[in-house]
Amino acid sequence: MFFRFRLRAALLLCAIPCFAQVCRLSVAGLNRDRKVAGEIATECPAPLHTAPFGNWGVTSNYGVKRDGNQFNGWCHESDVCDNYGNCRKVCRDGWYEWNSCTTHPQYRAPNCSLYNDAECTAQKSTQGINVHGTQTVEIRVRCPIDSNNDGVADTGGCADVKEYSHGDNFMSLYELDPVTGDSLIQSLYFPRTPVSLNCTTGGCPPAGSEWVQPDRWDSPAQPAKVWSELATVVNSGTFVDSQRACRMLVTVANTVSAASFRQNVAPASIATLSGANLAASTETGAGVVLPFTVAGSRVFVTDSLGARRPAGILYASPSQINYVVPPGTEPGNASLIVESDQGIRAIGSLQVREIAPAVFAANGSGSGRPAGLVIRRDVQGNDTVGAPSNPIQLVAGTDTFLAIYATGVRARPGAVQVRIAEDPVEVLWAGPHPEVEGLDQINVRVPQRMTGRGEVDLEVSVSNTNANVLKLFFR
Repeated sequence: MFFRFRLRAALLLCAIPCFAQVCRLSVAGLNRDRKVAGEIATECPAPLHTAPFGNWGVTSNYGVKRDGNQFNGWCHESDVCDNYGNCRKVCRDGWYEWNSCTTHPQYRAPNCSLYNDAECTAQKSTQGINVHGTQTVEIRVRCPIDSNNDGVADTGGCADVKEYSHGDNFMSLYELDPVTGDSLIQSLYFPRTPVSLNCTTGGCPPAGSEWVQPDRWDSPAQPAKVWSELATVVNSGTFVDSQRACRMLVTVANTVSAASFRQNVAPASIATLSGANLAASTETGAGVVLPFTVAGSRVFVTDSLGARRPAGILYASPSQINYVVPPGTEPGNASLIVESDQGIRAIGSLQVREIAPAVFAANGSGSGRPAGLVIRRDVQGNDTVGAPSNPIQLVAGTDTFLAIYATGVRARPGAVQVRIAEDPVEVLWAGPHPEVEGLDQINVRVPQRMTGRGEVDLEVSVSNTNANVLKLFFR
């Protein structure tokens, strides 16, 4: 298959002890079962206020004060009437709000239009679980170690992290107002929320804590006006050795495009890496949707924003893995880990760019004749199919089309340009191949004026970013 290419691997050395390496966790705080009761007087009627409904925000040990839908109320979506019988439509803008002026006789309990819990004396959110902050936390760990000499690192790395706690938890609720200033409603304090982790040397799967209830309040300490439950979740963890301090059994220095062998790759494009002991055997990933585990190995890519994603694998062997850079990977410097059930097999890095087009060569070298198809259609509509690796014969009275196999093109099919012998040609279609994930196809019409031109350049560009240049030969 034309995806099998080779690349030199690099070894990284470490002076003991090493502390440059960390397990990088993505940690978030969650809340649920939000309720509000008692006297709230932060937005009572005044010329600049919009009582009774306030725009509430929260700050916590997981994030800064903001209105990020972390403490939503509920949406009325109907006429709401005050105690004097005045009615108006609310929640037309989709806000999920609280009554921020319960002390005013016009809006106080028991007003069943403005309260939805505890017999019209309290407010309860109907919005389930919200996230009120996500942070990246780095924990120092040991270098991955092969403890049983089987060629796979099975201890150290993220496996050193058994539990994570974000410390003492708090949430402070504010009524937000850009004109009169934000008004503190109440602060809630919660016990610690430890998260038990089941990490491998290379990373950690998602895990969460138990839900906890507040154990004290302040401003004021009593009565408790606001209620919420809180939990901590670890979205992911990944081993990072940014200073390349660890002695690894196999360390992939970088990732290259499987088509052009250039350093830059794009999301959803096919990439290749090589080294030693990358997989237990040689297998091909089958199916239109690629598997994440092939020959016992898995590839995880952590992008420049810290998001860790599994990569679909096309081919795996002890010396090489071809995989698809996960869609959604943010541009920038990314890290890569190859794992198995026994532990970490390799680490590396890759340069992700928003655009990185590359064209596959028939000989798998990144140069020479392209991989693809030549279709010749006669006046009766009959097709004859050949390969562009052979000399191309243009026949009078027939249309000739060239299907080029590429990668990194699908993001901008309307911006694809193709030149043959420095002459722009018509691009009929560009997009994903229907059967191979990560593979793109570009269909062009070959003009008759190429007859007899001999060997010429085939140039492909996407949004003015050039792919590797290949060759065609016309008789």
